Amino acid sequence: MGTIFNVQKFCLHDGDGIRTCVFLKGCPLRCAWCHNPESLDKSPVVSFSAEKCTLCGRCIDSCPAREIKSNTLHLDRDRCTACGKCTQLCLNTANEIIGKEMTAEQVLEDVLKDKIFYDTSGGGLTITGGEPSFQPQFTLDLLSLARCKGISLAIETCGIGSRDFYKKAADLGTTFLFDIKCLDSSKHLQLTGADNTHILENLHYLMDRDADVIIRLPLIPDCNDSDRDIALLSEFLKKNSGRYRYAEIMPYHTLGTAKAKKIGMLSSYTHDSASPDEIARWHTLFKAHGADVRISE
Repeated sequence: MGTIFNVQKFCLHDGDGIRTCVFLKGCPLRCAWCHNPESLDKSPVVSFSAEKCTLCGRCIDSCPAREIKSNTLHLDRDRCTACGKCTQLCLNTANEIIGKEMTAEQVLEDVLKDKIFYDTSGGGLTITGGEPSFQPQFTLDLLSLARCKGISLAIETCGIGSRDFYKKAADLGTTFLFDIKCLDSSKHLQLTGADNTHILENLHYLMDRDADVIIRLPLIPDCNDSDRDIALLSEFLKKNSGRYRYAEIMPYHTLGTAKAKKIGMLSSYTHDSASPDEIARWHTLFKAHGADVRISE
């Protein structure tokens, strides 16, 4: 069984062709700018949209974690068990359980519904999250089942999983959308909560064995986009040219901020979505250093 929180159809920017993205819950990193904060913990969580709540009180009678104070519904996250009763009682869809357990076979059944689009576009399945290597056996089982059905495979990863996981995924012919968040090890630790030594070792392992690697560069204003950060990334890309398919900048967006609020998290990073000027600056700097990068849409 695996814990997932979304199956998104007709994705065009997460690998080749038209793809179905399966989002898994659980990630060992704690990036300040996380775009999917609802994916960080593997267990299900209640997402509460205060703007939809009409204070009808239906959920309060069955939930000791809820009360109305100052004309606002308050949810005590420490007492919430994510039982799901509030989602059944709410008349305004203000409550949602994020995360459910499914077998690899159940997920594949849903993925196969769009096989005609994969076949005509060169697309397939992309497993993302969260972090796929955080649920290694489920991810490998789903990849293996999909391969048996002739579906193109990809995973989006921060690279922190075990070497055995990446070996087995590569053996299945998986494309790796591999994030490099920061090359400075101490800064990576500060920004994500983890050192990047093991991550870079896994990336070099995949490139050494000629796996299909697409390097993704999530650039976050005022975090990992300094001139020095981009110079280090440029040097890395040039040094390893020919060992990966291409590299692409993933500009920061603010979609994670609203999602964090709904699950009771306080975002430690606040910034508007990356502006055209910021994106242009990044691209110009990479070109000035002789590194070829794309801009993801």
